[in-house]
Amino acid sequence: MWASLVSRRRQRFSPIKFEGMLLLMAAKPARTLRIVVADDHPSIRENLRYLLNAERGLVVVGVAKDGHDALRVVHATRPEVLVLDSDMRDLSGIEVAEAVRRDGSRIGIVLYTLDGDVCAEAKQVGIDACVMKDSPPSMLIAAIRGAAHAVPIPPAP
Repeated sequence: MWASLVSRRRQRFSPIKFEGMLLLMAAKPARTLRIVVADDHPSIRENLRYLLNAERGLVVVGVAKDGHDALRVVHATRPEVLVLDSDMRDLSGIEVAEAVRRDGSRIGIVLYTLDGDVCAEAKQVGIDACVMKDSPPSMLIAAIRGAAHAVPIPPAP
């Protein structure tokens, strides 16, 4: 929650002239990024959902408890970004990312991990960002926004 409050104070403002007065209005995000979170630890899943939903321009459209569930939720919701735990029970985050890339899905992928060594492998399979779980929330949020922009997404009709 604290990270959310800090980020809201840093939001950009657009100057608007109104009857000779200069008003500052908060700039709206260009679009709302749809996110799926996959982590086998319930507390991490729910904390990420809370954190990301509190952030302007982000919305969690689905959560998954393992790799197979992540693939099912991604296919059902078609998010712009998938946040994956690297170490889940059935499929690793790397294996889920490989399956998503094989399907040709145009989704930004962020690996959220305790294991820094897996980040090199993540890059090789097309994962857009790797964030350590002990990083500040702002790093995860920045990685999500960056992953969304790394994959060209056609505008909504």
